[in-house]
Amino acid sequence: MTTRRAATGFLLSCYCLICACAAPSPTEINTPQGPAENYPPVVVASPERRQAAEEAWRAFLKEFNLPETAPDLEPVLDTPHSLPPALSGRIALNPRGGELPEIEAKEVLRKFLARARNVIGGPNQGALFDPGDLSLTAFSADEKIYRAVFEQQSYPHRLANDYGELRLAFSRQGALLQMSSRLVPALDLPDEPTINPETVAERMVGREFTYTSVAGQPLSYRVARREDVEIKSLVIYPKPGADKLTFHLALPFVVGSGTTWTVFVDAITGAEIEVKQNFAT
Repeated sequence: MTTRRAATGFLLSCYCLICACAAPSPTEINTPQGPAENYPPVVVASPERRQAAEEAWRAFLKEFNLPETAPDLEPVLDTPHSLPPALSGRIALNPRGGELPEIEAKEVLRKFLARARNVIGGPNQGALFDPGDLSLTAFSADEKIYRAVFEQQSYPHRLANDYGELRLAFSRQGALLQMSSRLVPALDLPDEPTINPETVAERMVGREFTYTSVAGQPLSYRVARREDVEIKSLVIYPKPGADKLTFHLALPFVVGSGTTWTVFVDAITGAEIEVKQNFAT
């Protein structure tokens, strides 16, 4: 098994890695080699993790001369879910003052990430977390505000469910207004599937999906042709559970014509992880 370790090397000792057995599903496939030991890895919430996050938060407040303010933390990850309203506009990214041109705005943002690394990277990850390992994927501006989105590059495949994202908003003068981090630890995961994607796609034919119309009427859709099943690129799929996050190497299958669903299948065990409806009802 080939394993991609992030250069950032999030400290794994804070995380409890346990074996989790995938539940049987309509698309589960038996693989000759079987699932790897300790797959899928699981990050479990704990008092120790929360305490470490709170200590990092207090150091962050001291670093920026801010008043004692309770953090708003993500479940399990213990990264900032949002910037508390009491702190909005009180963190100066641009100590020199004045309006920031776009190039300078990106530069002061990078400097801020380096100073805030212990908070945005999660408990006890910050000492090894390198903000340079984040890719700036979106940067926009209006008359008053800059908005930036960074994506984590710790895995060979994209993180699903909006995990691995860092979002910030700040004024044109450099006052931080919003901050949300869903960065995840760098865990040992396979790079390639052990199931046959085509076999899974063929088994989707004949499957029925139920939903309701905008009027509340129950409806159903049956997959009639293989052409109605599209195999997408591999993703890392963090699945929330009770006080934990389970990390899967997953294959998404977009099923349907016009009305579609995305079925996420574990690329190692063949177990179905989740089904998402891609339209509103």
